[in-house]
Amino acid sequence: MDVLVLMQEPVLPGTFLRARAIGLMPMIDQGEKDDKIIAVCADDPEFRHYTDIKELPPHRLAEIRRFFEDFTLDKKNENKKVDVDDFLPAEAAIDSIKYSMDLYASYIVESLRK
Repeated sequence: MDVLVLMQEPVLPGTFLRARAIGLMPMIDQGEKDDKIIAVCADDPEFRHYTDIKELPPHRLAEIRRFFEDFTLDKKNENKKVDVDDFLPAEAAIDSIKYSMDLYASYIVESLRK
């Protein structure tokens, strides 16, 4: 599961921080579902007051969308098809996180049975 955390300070990959999911960006990457969770750093004074993606300025949403469109192109190849749908509210992000946690828990239980 990919999470974009909006915050002012740069952090290294794998860094633990407190974040709140505010939305979900449905995305299809080369025909496969590849949704992105959009979150805010709970301790960042610029972003911590946001609770839902609809509260972000339209320009910020356009930047997020463009980031993922460009990032996926740079990561692989320029002939790749990426479709980004409209942003969904915080509730959709939380549901997606819960679903992923359930899948992971099922995977762990099954791997322990082997």
